[in-house]
Amino acid sequence: MNVLIIILNYNGIEILKKNLSSVVKNDYPTFDILLVDNNSTDNSIKYVKETYPNVMILKNDANLGFGKANNIAVSKYPNYDAYLFLNNDMYVEKKFLTHLVKVLEKDNEIGAVGPKILYYKKKDDKYIINSAGIKVTKHYMAYDRYEGEIDNDKINVAEEVDALTGGALLVRKEAYNKVNGFNDKMFFYYEDVDLSLRLRDNGYKLYYCGKSVVYHDHMGTAKKMFSSTKRNILSMKNRFITIKERENTFKAIELTSWYLYNWLLWKIFYGKKLTLKDYLSKKDD
Repeated sequence: MNVLIIILNYNGIEILKKNLSSVVKNDYPTFDILLVDNNSTDNSIKYVKETYPNVMILKNDANLGFGKANNIAVSKYPNYDAYLFLNNDMYVEKKFLTHLVKVLEKDNEIGAVGPKILYYKKKDDKYIINSAGIKVTKHYMAYDRYEGEIDNDKINVAEEVDALTGGALLVRKEAYNKVNGFNDKMFFYYEDVDLSLRLRDNGYKLYYCGKSVVYHDHMGTAKKMFSSTKRNILSMKNRFITIKERENTFKAIELTSWYLYNWLLWKIFYGKKLTLKDYLSKKDD
């Protein structure tokens, strides 16, 4: 299986210096790397050209966001069996791609596979889980499984999940093409959940592979682009789009109102006692 690793970049030269070498040195035998640059101004392209001449580069004339930039990359490089979408703030283990491909090749009905994602920075000298696949609830809230727990062997398994994070996501080409890729209406956030749900709607399974491990320098790029308020607004907007397109406008309004109502209650009564995620999880049961 021939894989194209697509790394989206926006003014991420320092992150690339930290992480790109691990991607280049992974042990999978048949892959290429494409850096998709969203009009950086920090010499990212110059650095990659000089340091990693075998890495292909696609330069966009504007910051197109996550989904649209990745869609353009796939359209311009169609001759691969699968595409690995990888954030520039991911440091990968040597066998991460090999393990993902093994799972994808087991069953043609598997449309996408994601790795175990650990936070790059340890806590008390132990790695903490960022994501082991995603759980999607009846209110379309998306939660990273096992987030915040200490890494452990019990999740070193391959199993079906509701959704996968776009930060490290291997997608079969025919599955990606069947659902027309990422939703171009979504600039940033929730587009991975949206893609996951559409893959499932079209009969594909989504798998988490715990033997494949990557380390996330969390918010390495996004924190430079968006405030926490802006991130929440983008997530809510894109969640609305998903519900509207998957169900209908009234359902989208209903579930967005549910979110806003519960956010307000949390802000007034529970903001100092619980995280928003923990509060919404209780309400979402």
